[in-house]
Amino acid sequence: MPAPDLTPLSLPPVERPIHVHLHARFVTPEELAGGVVVVIDNLRASVTMTAALANGAEAVVPALTVEEAMSHRSRASANGKPAPLLGGERGGVLIPGFDLDNSPRAYTPERVAGRVVVFTTANGTAALLQSRLAARVLVGSFVNLTRVVQEVQDDPRPVHLLCCGSREDVGLDDVLPAGAMVERLVALGRGLVHDDSARLAILAWNACSHDLERAMAESRGGRGLARIGLAEDVRACARIDSVPVLPEYSGGVVRLAGG
Repeated sequence: MPAPDLTPLSLPPVERPIHVHLHARFVTPEELAGGVVVVIDNLRASVTMTAALANGAEAVVPALTVEEAMSHRSRASANGKPAPLLGGERGGVLIPGFDLDNSPRAYTPERVAGRVVVFTTANGTAALLQSRLAARVLVGSFVNLTRVVQEVQDDPRPVHLLCCGSREDVGLDDVLPAGAMVERLVALGRGLVHDDSARLAILAWNACSHDLERAMAESRGGRGLARIGLAEDVRACARIDSVPVLPEYSGGVVRLAGG
């Protein structure tokens, strides 16, 4: 940590700034307040929520814990509503008693169309809940990269690209889509803040974009999924613009933007 007697820096303001947070633990909800947050959990929560909504799910309700997810389903059933599906993971695999895991390939129209999914994962859903003070919260990844960029490019508010990471570690699998977003947004006139996180993300993206699938496979998250037989999920999550819809988190629920 820096010396406690340092004088505050006086730096020029940045117009339409882009912030990259390399892990959710590096930023507080108060620092995100009033901005536009793009939550990036590329392996795999962002992609899974995007796939679920693209395939007809009515909504995704993020839950911080397994117990909270099960409680939400019980309350919904008690009110006479159709029981929501339970989806998510712990340790990358299906939670006992849940209907679906965290594989985007599992959220087919046959499974999720017209249904509400209560969803909990190790990092991604926690980052959504951490963004509660933001003016707007979007869900981004490689699979909807262009759609995210189009949505935020002209927004006058600060844009925060919030990388979820793997447990307590920074994850290359999240930093790479953040770098791709930053590169495009800078080309469209948005400004980099003085912190170097966005610049590091661009450097990572430029170094890996020629063989993105390999880079994703070699990331911490990619290696972990390969160990449990889910390498195909990594490949699915590396396909740029393959699911070009925009999930938005508002009022405790994720739905398609404008829906």
